[in-house]
Order: sequence, then C-alpha cells, then structure tokens
Amino acid sequence: MGCVVGIDVGTSSTKGVLVDGEGEILVSASASYEYHTPGPGWVEQDPEDWWRSVCEVTRQLVLQGQKERGISPSDIKAVCLSGQMNGAVLTNEKGQPLRPAILWLDNRSERQCRKVNEKWSAELVEATGQQLNPVNTLAKLLWIRDNEPEVYTSARWAFLPKDWVRFRLTGVPASEVSDASATGLMDVRKRTWNERFLSLLPLRCDWLPDLTESPFIVGEVVRQVAEETGLREGTPVCAGGGDMPCLAVGTGCITPGIVAVGIGTAGHVTTFAETLHPQGFRRLWPMCHSIPGKFFWLGCSFTCGGALIWWASYWSESLATLLDEAGSVAPGSDGLCFIPWLQGSATPHPDGTARGGWLGLALHHRRAHMTRALMEGVAFDLRQSLDTFEDIGLTISQVRVGEGGSRSNLWRQILADVFGRDLHILENPDASVLGAAIIAGVGVGLYLDFETACRQMVRIGQRVPYDPEIARRYHKMYELYTTLYDTLSSFFSRRYQVEGGG
Repeated sequence: MGCVVGIDVGTSSTKGVLVDGEGEILVSASASYEYHTPGPGWVEQDPEDWWRSVCEVTRQLVLQGQKERGISPSDIKAVCLSGQMNGAVLTNEKGQPLRPAILWLDNRSERQCRKVNEKWSAELVEATGQQLNPVNTLAKLLWIRDNEPEVYTSARWAFLPKDWVRFRLTGVPASEVSDASATGLMDVRKRTWNERFLSLLPLRCDWLPDLTESPFIVGEVVRQVAEETGLREGTPVCAGGGDMPCLAVGTGCITPGIVAVGIGTAGHVTTFAETLHPQGFRRLWPMCHSIPGKFFWLGCSFTCGGALIWWASYWSESLATLLDEAGSVAPGSDGLCFIPWLQGSATPHPDGTARGGWLGLALHHRRAHMTRALMEGVAFDLRQSLDTFEDIGLTISQVRVGEGGSRSNLWRQILADVFGRDLHILENPDASVLGAAIIAGVGVGLYLDFETACRQMVRIGQRVPYDPEIARRYHKMYELYTTLYDTLSSFFSRRYQVEGGG
C-alpha cells in the first residue's frame, strides 16, 4: 500500500495526516505550542518547539498507522510540509537558530517598511504586488540588520518556518516559490528571488536557499531523523508550500471561480488565477500557487480567530460560553461595530500601525453584544477581499469554508449573511495539512495530478444558505465599515508617532 504524510507547522500547533493512494485519511495527529510577545508588537516562537511537535506528530502517525491500519514505514512514499508563512529563522551553517523566530504577526519593523516604501514603493509593487508590510519576511530581515548586527553578519541561512523544519528532516537547504512569494523577497511573476532589488537595500542574498516548485522532491529523511520520527531513512521529502498555498490545494481552489474562506488565528480568502493582473496589486496579495506555473490571490485579516481567543482569555471564559451568549443577540449587535485590526490591517488596506476596537459602545451593550460584534467585524473585514476579487474581474461561483472559527455554526451563518452568499462546508476542515498530503502524492506519482487528487480528497458537505433580509441589513452596516479605514488612518499614523515610532 502506498501512503503519504502531510504535516502543517502552524502558529499554534502542528497537525499531520497519513493518507493512502485512494485519498482516504487513515490517521491524524496534532501537538500544540505557544508563541511569545517579549515586547509591544513583537511575536516570536522557539523553532525547537516546531521540531519537537513535528517529531511527536510524525511518531503518532507512524505508530497508529502500524497499529490500526497495518501500515509500515516503507509504505510511506513521501513527506510534505505546509507551514505558517512570513516567519524569519536565522541559523548558522548547521541550521541551529541564532535567535527566536520572528513570526508573521510581528510588527516591530514598521520603521523599516516606511523607509523602503518611501524610496522604492514602485519597484517593490512591480515585483511583489504589494508595498512592504511588517508581516513580510523582508521587513523582519531588515529589522535584524538594523538592530541585531551580530546575528545578521553571523547567519548562514535565512529560512522560512517550514523550510527550516525540512532542513532538519533532510539536511538540504531549500525554499519553494509558494511560501517565498509572500515574503517581499521574490519577483512573483518570474518565480525567482529579486536579487536586483535586494542589492539596492542592501540586503544579503547569499543566505536565501535555492527556490523550487512545491511538488518537487528536494531531499530524503536522514538517519538520525528516522530514529526521532519513526520514518524510514531515505523517505522522499517534497518542497511543500506555505499554509495558504497548501490551503488553496486542500480546498480545491485549483480552477477559477472557487473561493475558500477560513478563520484561523488569521482570516483568509483565496481564489485561483492563471495569471496576475496589476489591478489587484496593493489591494490583495498575489502569490505563486503550489501548482507549478499557476497563481492565486490572497485576502487576509491578521487577527480574526486570534481576536476571539484574546477576548475569551480576557474573561477567562470558554469559547462555547461566549458563542452561546453571542447567539442571543440580534444581527447588527444593536449598532455596535468591531474592527479586528489588533495587530495591524492586511487587505485591502495594508497598515502595520492600524489597531482594532469597538465603535459605538453604549450603556446598554453587554459582553454578548461585544462578542457578536467581534464576529461580525471579522466577516466585514473578509468581505472586503471578496468584493476586491470581483472588482478586478474574477468570478465567484462557490464559496467554501472550513477551518477554525468557521466551524462555529453561528460564525458560518454570520459569514453567509454578511457575504450575501450561500456557503459550502468542507468536510475536512484542516485544509492546509490535506493540501500538503496532496502535494506529496502528486510529487511522487501516487496521484495522477492535482485535479484527480482534489476530486478524490476535497469533499463538500452541507450548504449554509444566507438570509436575504438579514443580508440587506448587514449590507448597510458593511457600507459604513468600508469607510472606517480612511476615517481612522490619520489617527493610526499620529498614534504611531506619539508612541515613538518615527
């Protein structure tokens, strides 16, 4: 029997699946960890936590596969990694981290972004489709250059999170275009590192590993790792992808018209593209698809599920309790509005200085109103990306939802009513790890191609219809929501200056 392993190294946990040649998920496993905020706007993680979790998850997959399904390590034909994007892991020659990884949520590099955008905005947008934002790996590397010169000069490799894990698996330094395309370091349409632009900054290029496409095999599991993970020494390891490109595969966004929406720590809206058109630049993130030669557009809101988790932790309350309370409040939250920019805004208004909060608070509002308003604000923020897809000429034939907060029946209904569209529920909500497994299978020929694999593995369940009357009510609120960034942007900029940002 031929099987593959897909692993997703996320912001809060690592997930893994063992999948057979028919596309059936035989075993799944997960292991969690935390991120750290050592300063205002700083978000870091210890890469060794990723490695420990990857070893733990892989051992569970192998052992349960043997015990429950009779799968031996030799039946596993490939491993493929998905991972959180836009981290920065600086290491020595042996791959040992020189400092904690700086995560995508970190926005300490706002000053570096402003300097680059003031001088080279046009060149950067032409190559990457967006201005530099603190979320981008490029911004993090510039911050390290300016603030930690000893790390900058002594580093041999600058890895993205899942690329560092793959280096531990194989000993081969490599990167791939889907993950790299969001970093600000790459010419997206050429699918190459943007060395000419990096030389202008200047920023080192010699620490960036060679690029390849997602399904290509870049190495094999080495002996020591085989002992730690239970995998067979010599098992092929595919290049893999960032979590959003893998999610595009795992949700079936491999043809025009399919849109996938999810609420993890961040919220996302993705759709397929054959080519990239400049009218979407600055407003969306253009990225390389895990299908070689293809692209997709990403709309993003940084703290969607993260905002609800933060809110629940503030009250030391369970999410279930808060959601039950929110369900008792009528749509519209009695005029209360929430802006979910707790760590900056992403699309269509990229601004690392933006911040969130509730607007319209009155004495009659209670915690339940604030919770429902939070959920509605997330939906409003994500709808902006859907509207931008249509603005640039992309069709929307079906909206699919799955992960994280999208599993909440209340949040699903809010999304449907705010979007004014029926939602189609993905039966497997962990789309990024499923996408990694599909890439592995295609990479070693276990599946004929991406289309065949997605037909087998991406399964659509129930439909959530929207309520036309509630949708009309939400549309009026949404129109007000779309004015908020322009209204508040000068406040965000002045607040940043007052706090000493420059």
